[in-house]
Amino acid sequence: MTPDPPAAAPPVRRVQVALPVPPRKVFTYGLPEGLPEAPPGARVRVPFSGRTLVGWVVAEGGDPVPGPLKPVQEVLDRTPLLPPDLLAFTRWVADYYLVSWGSVLRCAYPSALDPSPRARYRLGSPPDPPPPALAPLFALLAEGPLSAARLLERLGADSLPDLWEAVGEGWVLEETLWKARRSYARRDRVALLLPPDEAAARAGDRSLPPPLRKALKALLAFQNRGFPLLHEAARLARVPQHVFFELSEAGWAELFDLVPPDRVAAPSPHVLSDEQAGAVAAVSGALREGRHATFLLFGVTGSGKTEVFLRLMAEALSLGGTALYLVPEISLTSLLARRLIARFGSAVAVLHSSMTEVERVRQWRRVRRGEARVVIGPRSALFAPLPELRLIVVDEEHDPSYKQQEFPRYHARDMAVVRGGILGVPVVLGSATPSVESFYNASEAGKYTLLRLPERAGGASLPPVVAVDMREEFRTKGARAPLSGPLLEALAETLARGEQAVILRNRLGFSTFVLCRECGKTIQCPNCSVSLTFHRKWGGLKCHYCGHRAEAPESCPSCGGGSLQFLGEGTEKVEDLLAEAFPGTRVARMDREEIRTGAQFDRLWTDFERGRIGILVGTQMVAKGHDVPNVTLAGVLSADFILGMPDFRAAERVFQLVTQAAGRAGRGGLAGRVILQSYHPDHYAVAASLTHDFEAFYERDIRYRKSVGYPPVEALARLEIRQKDLPRLDALCAEVSAVLRGAASRGVRVFGPVDAPRPRLEGKHRRHVLLRARQRRRLQALLEELLRSDLARHVPAHLLVEMDPYQMM
Repeated sequence: MTPDPPAAAPPVRRVQVALPVPPRKVFTYGLPEGLPEAPPGARVRVPFSGRTLVGWVVAEGGDPVPGPLKPVQEVLDRTPLLPPDLLAFTRWVADYYLVSWGSVLRCAYPSALDPSPRARYRLGSPPDPPPPALAPLFALLAEGPLSAARLLERLGADSLPDLWEAVGEGWVLEETLWKARRSYARRDRVALLLPPDEAAARAGDRSLPPPLRKALKALLAFQNRGFPLLHEAARLARVPQHVFFELSEAGWAELFDLVPPDRVAAPSPHVLSDEQAGAVAAVSGALREGRHATFLLFGVTGSGKTEVFLRLMAEALSLGGTALYLVPEISLTSLLARRLIARFGSAVAVLHSSMTEVERVRQWRRVRRGEARVVIGPRSALFAPLPELRLIVVDEEHDPSYKQQEFPRYHARDMAVVRGGILGVPVVLGSATPSVESFYNASEAGKYTLLRLPERAGGASLPPVVAVDMREEFRTKGARAPLSGPLLEALAETLARGEQAVILRNRLGFSTFVLCRECGKTIQCPNCSVSLTFHRKWGGLKCHYCGHRAEAPESCPSCGGGSLQFLGEGTEKVEDLLAEAFPGTRVARMDREEIRTGAQFDRLWTDFERGRIGILVGTQMVAKGHDVPNVTLAGVLSADFILGMPDFRAAERVFQLVTQAAGRAGRGGLAGRVILQSYHPDHYAVAASLTHDFEAFYERDIRYRKSVGYPPVEALARLEIRQKDLPRLDALCAEVSAVLRGAASRGVRVFGPVDAPRPRLEGKHRRHVLLRARQRRRLQALLEELLRSDLARHVPAHLLVEMDPYQMM
């Protein structure tokens, strides 16, 4: 009798996993028996190069690989965390920017959703008798495994070398536990239902329990400041959160998600102008047809672009879809979120990096579950997992903040257009000062549809701009004064009428550099090729590139001389000068040093909107998207210093900055005006900004770009080579040049390697290579070859490849 053949081994289940590591490939892993299925879009925990990583399943199956497959250790999601359309989009982004798929997927959701690795230590095979110094450690671990934090807490920080010695000898074993982050409970907002007078009376009623009285007082304090999160109100009242549930049961308060439905405003009463109605109709056609098209809404400041966006989002929702609204900065998110919440209520979710982990995860989950149908946020919101996405809006599309300067260096505006194309939905880009690239695509290349709003809404006129030649001011006064006579006079007149002013100075700190009058040197950052900025608020020097801080010296570090002079003016100094010039006026400052959270921004802007601040000084934060009718004067200080930078976009940035700042004035019924202090009043970017004439600026700038082959006429890529050691940098540059040799025969022009304009940053020397080609695919093919070379494999940390670079410094 012939024995039965042995049963065939069950086929190994394979999955393709993307990991957040430099190699631009996906990795094949096996799914052991006992683990659930891992569908595409699910997260898994896998071993990789001696460590454990969280990765993303991007496909099931795959070709056989030589040798045994490494096993998936844990499947973290039974259902996909990321939907198929987001997987396809992130793959496109990764391929375009020549980065790994996993590095882009890591940007697609809050990192707090991932489990975190925790190291703990347990007793191995200690020697007998143990070394006296290690006996307390062994005795503690004999009771059970402990984390390093608990060990140091029990034994003291001095025991750390003993722990490493014991681990190195194998006497103590280190193991990693992956723990899920804490669960994120529902965090409702809370509103007071009682009239303020009645609430105040009840809060003073001694017959009520003290916790209820405290809770009522806390809600009264939040009146006219929006609806607080439950934990915020509880912290202010110093009572447990359940007290607010008692208020709700008594009918004195209401708990809700973002905004209660009965508090949502009715549809906008605004009557659209003919131009606004035409813009809405043009995009609505694509919306109803489910057709991808990109529209550039080019409207002067105050022309009602936001109302057009809101009408289009309402239509997307009425069609059963969702909408994504991108804004350039977190501060603008806070302002515009109010308008969206007033229009769409609890259908709105806000996503940005300054939110607490708890709130960001909560909002992201609302979006993923389909509970939120409108998402607003800066560039990271590009990856919001909105189901049935029907419309993407990119407000202030020209803003450089849409370009991420950290890895992976994607441009959210450009990738929004790509996402719209993948989904087959319309994308609307809006700006009063469009980027040269977008306007070229709309006016010459035929890629976008141009929509115009040439007039301000409500019949308001654009404010006249007066240029003050600061060279003449210097000749007249004999000294360099940050505030010109005409600007000070205009400020005095504005304040005398009870009106408000905005002053733009796009430099941080008090003094932008410290100069020694004896040797002529400035105090430099030890890590970067830049001068340190003096901040008087905390009395020290700071580098705004690497973050280095130092005390302000009493003598020159170079020569020992005592003739140090603090020169240049940042927002701190301008704030002080204005407070001194107008002692009866409240002057406030808005920049990233002063405003670090959304709550700080809300408090400051609320005070400004209500007229409690007469003059608001700030960086470009004050020039974006704000609408305060009582602001009738905008002052712009030395915005044209950018023209001295070696950057082909310098003129574009000057025009945009000046025009956007000018657009803050005269947006209500009061006439506005703008004072522009300039050292280059004859430059075409400055001259065009005096008349708000974008197209005059564009004609000059695109002529220059066509003559030299800069974007959008040709595609551009940048290669940065970094190294602490100069001889090694020279060797790396020689190797890079060898790989790029012959590029001209492929239609690519190579410039460099040359020192970067800032040749040293964060302790590393830097050289740049710029590559230009008429066809972007030629650039990408050449850079692909470089990234596959032995050079890139051996020194990946020293090479940075960037498609469509936005910063040339």
